[in-house]
Amino acid sequence: MSKNACRMIGIITMILSVFFILAGLYLPMAGISLTLANILLAVGIILLIAGTVFYKILKTE
Repeated sequence: MSKNACRMIGIITMILSVFFILAGLYLPMAGISLTLANILLAVGIILLIAGTVFYKILKTE
């Protein structure tokens, strides 16, 4: 994969992770179950790590 493609995938993944993390933190106040909130938070953290790996580590020269 090219350097630009890795960076674009990384940025998109990190942007999506923000929405999952915010949903996991703030939706329990709106009546969502705590289990689902924890799952959303975990998915957000995993996406953030994966996005960082794509953006910083997997870029090829």
